[in-house]
Amino acid sequence: MKRLLSALLAVMAVLFAATGVAAQDEPPGVRDSAPSEAVVHRVDAREPATAATILVNGYAIDPAGVSVENDGNGADVLGVTTARANNVPQELVFVIDTSQSLATGDVFENSKAETIRAIQSLPSNFSVAVVSSGDTTLVEMPMTSDLDRAAAAVAELELSSASSTLNAVSRASQQFSSDAGVVRTMLVVSGTTDTTSSISVEGARTGLVNAEAQMVVLSYRSGEPRLQTIIEGAGGMSVSASQPDEIAAAFENAILIATDRLIVEFAGTADRAVRGDATINLGSVASSFSYQGGVSTDRLVALTAVEVPEPSGIAFFRSTTGLYLALLLVFVAVGLAVFSLGSLFAGGETNLEGLLSRYSGEGDGGALNDEETVIVQTALVKKAVELSESFAEERGFLVKLEALLERANLPLRAGEAMGIFGAGTLIGFIAGFFVIGGIIGAVIMAVGTAITLIVALNIRARRRIRKFEQQLPDTLQLLAGTLRAGYSLPQGLEAVSHEISDPMGYELRRAMTEARLGREIEDALGATAERTDSPDFAWAVMAIGIQREVGGNLNELLMTVSDTMIARERLKGEVAALTAEGKMSAILLGGLPPGLGFVMWIMNPEYINQLFVTTLGNIMLGLGIVSSLIGFAWMKKVITINV
Repeated sequence: MKRLLSALLAVMAVLFAATGVAAQDEPPGVRDSAPSEAVVHRVDAREPATAATILVNGYAIDPAGVSVENDGNGADVLGVTTARANNVPQELVFVIDTSQSLATGDVFENSKAETIRAIQSLPSNFSVAVVSSGDTTLVEMPMTSDLDRAAAAVAELELSSASSTLNAVSRASQQFSSDAGVVRTMLVVSGTTDTTSSISVEGARTGLVNAEAQMVVLSYRSGEPRLQTIIEGAGGMSVSASQPDEIAAAFENAILIATDRLIVEFAGTADRAVRGDATINLGSVASSFSYQGGVSTDRLVALTAVEVPEPSGIAFFRSTTGLYLALLLVFVAVGLAVFSLGSLFAGGETNLEGLLSRYSGEGDGGALNDEETVIVQTALVKKAVELSESFAEERGFLVKLEALLERANLPLRAGEAMGIFGAGTLIGFIAGFFVIGGIIGAVIMAVGTAITLIVALNIRARRRIRKFEQQLPDTLQLLAGTLRAGYSLPQGLEAVSHEISDPMGYELRRAMTEARLGREIEDALGATAERTDSPDFAWAVMAIGIQREVGGNLNELLMTVSDTMIARERLKGEVAALTAEGKMSAILLGGLPPGLGFVMWIMNPEYINQLFVTTLGNIMLGLGIVSSLIGFAWMKKVITINV
């Protein structure tokens, strides 16, 4: 009887020991639930089979019910197993929130107890690190395989006044090793909003992606909401608890997710030159991803499923014949556009010079027709021109636009220019929508096109006026020479207008044409000065008008005016040379802060992002911009000298 009792006790001891070992091999938490979420974060497409490592929130999976589609076709499933079953090395970093928000209901103490229990139940192939997230971030235990030391570090955690979760995530990412073939997971316990971290969400997410780790978040009453953004970018899952008595169950579920991976092997793509597109079906949940054949892809950001949109449009134009027809239509459209632009800018008798040539004797005559003043004669364009003119006239800038077109010597009416401006902006909007993408891109392209058209028109006008003013001294000297030769003023102006090049020649010929039509020559020249916005020419016209009223030697007067203009131009050149150093200094000093900031943003974006994500940074950035603008305006005022 004693021998039988001893044998029974021995069998019970063996069974108890085996049960204890099995309990250590199994992760805490419920393992009999089917997955409702799956994230593929690693694909090894090297032969002999493609293996997908998947983060799931349930392991009640029937291997016979797992199916894989690869490149649109069914693929053979070669095996369904787990990382724990294969004894794959794993690294787990615990990030524990120690803020006072977890003190209520003993949530903090329960979290510590559950963490200690989880660490002590891990098998020997696990390494663990512990990081606390309080008012300061501390690495309580670096990565170690001594699970008892890690559990002791958790037991010594104490509450603090605030939370720095994002800083803790960044520090925790640095605890992972760079060893190949290791499954890396970060388990974050968060109970309040982060108010003290200096690192941005992008910085924390980048650290996690670079470490090739996944994040599992246990949120108590929402916790830190920005962790969800990190999960979406780096891969991971979240578990929530809203009451203190839910902490234990939520912790078991989080540990279940964090300490294992599902591994599905299937007949995938092994060719390095081919991209594989796969979908793994795990009962009611499916996960789609793309991968490169023949290599191991370890980062979630590289596994994003590539969506191939269905072809749109009429099916005929997707055929070879339809393609040739579409190309022919495009060719015809381009030809019509070129013809229209040629008709627009090479209008022959429709421009002002051609119309006035009938009176100057340079044309072949012909009756005037009001319709000839309109560049494009279609009813649609006429209506657009009328609407543009009425819009511009109602808002008061029709006269300014007409003056700018006159200075630029563009043969367009203000309404026509407004129509072209609107059409160009619309084309920019459409191009931005398709090239850049989205409404924001379309608006940016439309604004850029509008600014480009306005700047191009102003540059053309300024260049023409600058050339006009440079020709003015030579014109006055040439006019004085004709007067010394016995010509009258109108005869001299007529002769000079044919000798000197444009734009001076064109403006003088126009003034003389107006004079032949009955306008006073002083008024015609004054209109030229107003049209070209040239104060020097207005000064010369004023001198001519005074001389014609009071008398005197016009020849000497013109030479004096010419010499004065030449001397003033020489003085302007000397001033420009003397102030060149100051101008360059202003440009360098004004461009140094944004240029240096851009370089620093390229080299260390996390450092420079503090100016944009923190209140103090925003204040400093605003003060810096205002100070730079004040300094630039001051330097510009110093180096600007009016001659």
